[in-house]
Amino acid sequence: MGRLSIAFRTIAVNEFPTYTVDHMEKRSPQREKLLEQAKDLAQNPGVYLMKHVAGQVLYVGKAKNLRSRVSSYFQPIVHDHPRTEMLVQGISHFEVILTQTESEALVLECTLIKRYKPKFNVMLKDDKHYPYIKISQKVDFPRLEWTRKVFADGARYFGPFPSSHSARIVLRLLTEQFRLRDCSDNTFAHRSRPCILFQMDQCSGPCVQKLTVQQYQADIQSAIDVLDGKGHSLIQDLKTQMLEAAEEERFEDAARLRDEIQSIDMITQTQSVSQEDKQLDRDVFAFERKDALAHGVVLQVRRGKLLSVKHYHLFHVEAALSDSQIMFDFLAQHFLLNSKAADALVKATQVLVRDDLPAERQVLENTLEIQITVPETDAEKQLVNVAHTNAKHALEQGGSREGGHGFTALEEVQEKLGLDRLPRRIECYDISNTQGEDSVASRVVFIDGAPDKNLYRRYKIKTVIGANDFASMREVMDRRFSQMNLRVGDERPDLVLIDGGKGQLSQAQAIFKELNIVDVALAGLAKARTESNFKEKEVSSTFERIFLPNRVNPVNLLPHTRSFKLLTHLRDEAHRFALAYHRSLRDSLK
Repeated sequence: MGRLSIAFRTIAVNEFPTYTVDHMEKRSPQREKLLEQAKDLAQNPGVYLMKHVAGQVLYVGKAKNLRSRVSSYFQPIVHDHPRTEMLVQGISHFEVILTQTESEALVLECTLIKRYKPKFNVMLKDDKHYPYIKISQKVDFPRLEWTRKVFADGARYFGPFPSSHSARIVLRLLTEQFRLRDCSDNTFAHRSRPCILFQMDQCSGPCVQKLTVQQYQADIQSAIDVLDGKGHSLIQDLKTQMLEAAEEERFEDAARLRDEIQSIDMITQTQSVSQEDKQLDRDVFAFERKDALAHGVVLQVRRGKLLSVKHYHLFHVEAALSDSQIMFDFLAQHFLLNSKAADALVKATQVLVRDDLPAERQVLENTLEIQITVPETDAEKQLVNVAHTNAKHALEQGGSREGGHGFTALEEVQEKLGLDRLPRRIECYDISNTQGEDSVASRVVFIDGAPDKNLYRRYKIKTVIGANDFASMREVMDRRFSQMNLRVGDERPDLVLIDGGKGQLSQAQAIFKELNIVDVALAGLAKARTESNFKEKEVSSTFERIFLPNRVNPVNLLPHTRSFKLLTHLRDEAHRFALAYHRSLRDSLK
């Protein structure tokens, strides 16, 4: 691919538009001015950046013909898709970057999406909490290392493993079976005599030159072969050595080789995938979608062996987007934005997807230098089905997001509270003070059932003197909702959760009424209480209870249900965050 040829052109309008929507036609001075400016663009391929009045990038897109594509946004008609219309209403100005080819535009688009993280783009989030096994190739006596990060540092990485426990088991097993060193680099460099592992015959003693570099590298290569899915040939060699040891009556060596064979067989069995072409390296892509969230999976098959399953979260997936459009973005961002991590692994020569892509497939193949195909044989169809099964399971479990409770918990909350829509964004507030001093508040936000700490906020109460939780909450709500329309990305919540019972809920209702907040659901969560009847032998207690507006009796939350775990997690997290802020302020005054 040639060098990027980039030219900048900035178009700006000072005033932010305010107008109403007509079902047949959409006219405003802002829109007409942007349309006229878009008609002056070059008919070249390139990338365009739609921006808010404050300068935030709302959307990044690529086009074969910039004039045609950008002009389509500002036509005097209402767009069929509400999200596109919402985007256009927020655009104050735009920038374009000209490129020579579509491939250059695709690379640049993915780079800018990663840089700006626009709220209207399909966003690919790498599920980075999966563990890997790392083997450095820059030292004479490397060791197997457990890590959660993959770098293009020349080392070999194997994984990801489904859990840290499974990764550590494999690491320990290979280290013991091939008698590899387990000590840190600092210990290895300063050791003058063998450690106890050498005495127990669990280490070959490279720290004190008990074997040559070539001998140790052979052991490392054997471990790599197992991790690389080549364990079967190694097992045959070990069986031959075991039989020879038994014939020569070296029974201890024969027993050790037998144990190694069993261990290696256990590892390779978990990696096997039936493939007709044993030499083919391929990546199998699949995703499942629900509402505006999708979860993607990449099966990495090397030499007929399934070596890893990579998980991704796809955000901002609107109903208007077709499956082929989502898959296009998935493939582009996976290969272009994860190039450094991909360099540490063997690159696939073929990509397998369930359904063929549109005409833009040729752009992907030329840019990424891969072949994109649909399954033809039974083995290929089985691989694609496995990928979709993994993606569907992860999506049902909340996309495997760290600390998440899953969509099932959200649906349960929606049913219990009688909400009109799925509470994908839930905010919980808490007030903390010491006898009215240093009063603070916290806001925690859960997106799709998982905490999003980038959206957490801390409030120092400014207008309230003394312990007045109602007035403090009134200030926080006013600061939150009155400024929300001015901040791009701070969207309205589907549900606001208040820590407290009927009294606190009625106060929050009054605040919502005063601030004219009518499209956000409200609920109060009261802690379980113990009945104070000391004459009884058994102590009875109530359940956690949810109080709702215009309802006399609370809704009981049964322990161990998904809704119980989600809502109590929210409340406890808000309390923790507020208390931590209060302590930090208190300590700063000492």
